[in-house]
Amino acid sequence: MIKNKSCQIILALFCFYTLFSHVISQTNNLIPNSSFESYKTLPDDVSQARECVVFWEIPNKAGSGEYYHSRCPTKKAGTKKNYFSKQNPHSGEAYVGICVTKKFREYLQIKLNSALMKGEKYTIKLFVSHGDKLWLSTIDELNILFSENSFTIPKNENLLTTPEIKFTGDFNNKKDWVELSTIYTANGTEKFMTFGSFMYKNKGEKHGEIKGPFKYAHYYIDDVSIKWIETKVPIVQDSIIEKEIPVDSIQELTLGEVYVLNNLQFESGKSILLPNNYPELDNLISYLEEHPKIKLLVTGHTDNVGSTADNKKLSLDRANAIKEYLITRGIDKDMVLIEGKGDELPIDSNETEEGRKNNRRVEISIIQ
Repeated sequence: MIKNKSCQIILALFCFYTLFSHVISQTNNLIPNSSFESYKTLPDDVSQARECVVFWEIPNKAGSGEYYHSRCPTKKAGTKKNYFSKQNPHSGEAYVGICVTKKFREYLQIKLNSALMKGEKYTIKLFVSHGDKLWLSTIDELNILFSENSFTIPKNENLLTTPEIKFTGDFNNKKDWVELSTIYTANGTEKFMTFGSFMYKNKGEKHGEIKGPFKYAHYYIDDVSIKWIETKVPIVQDSIIEKEIPVDSIQELTLGEVYVLNNLQFESGKSILLPNNYPELDNLISYLEEHPKIKLLVTGHTDNVGSTADNKKLSLDRANAIKEYLITRGIDKDMVLIEGKGDELPIDSNETEEGRKNNRRVEISIIQ
């Protein structure tokens, strides 16, 4: 009897230590249990995320979410094989899954380690992958909603609120993990984060439609993070004079200053960087190689021709094109953050062609 009690105490202490170590290792990250390694019990079937995973909630009454672990005792909720396919974790031994169906949608909700600070910028990142069953449908948008309080969603009802963050793309990659990332400026009320596929209307346009005959999609999620971008010098657009990146060489980039890349050439109205020589980017690559600990923010801007939503997407896509250019030439992807401002911050008049040309720009700044 004493021996059994001692074993229970040791096991409890071990579980507490594992959980505590995991939380401490993520001090930078405002998402607790960000890679879903901490659990109350291992899954042995589908629809067990609610009772298995620590910290995370499934706020909808319909559905319970899936929890997958490499040490699952059955083939229904493992990582080498599970009900919807197979997928190795992006990191560690576990990940979760949500279903997006015609009848109900599952969401993930988490209380942040601390509320976001008003006016501060944060890097938000997570990884998703699509189940590979042939009958599974897809979606082209995933969303994040921030709230001051937690909430639940009644059975069989969709979350109709317009989210703060919209990730768009062709989310049907069944083999690899796809990174979703963005820069977010906080309003100071964000204490809870909810992730999923939202059914909502914005300016008359429907969002969250399921694509495929069976109207049933399933997505794996892993490694969710929200990290504060600490800037020693506040960046205020109106008070900063943009500087050009030197074509010959870069001696130093100053924290807080904004530099514009003037000689980029994109396909008209698109985010495809034309295959030309870009000495500015090459000099930037050399500088980043010499300063591997800095963080670079790439910001896309457009003129006001076209819709605000289209301009926002185009500016973000062009910033991402620069990030991809840097990555293909050996720069660590974690060094480069991106954001798209669309037509929000013109530096010239949009009434003339010359002014619109100046407003169509890509800027870089050192933020850490």
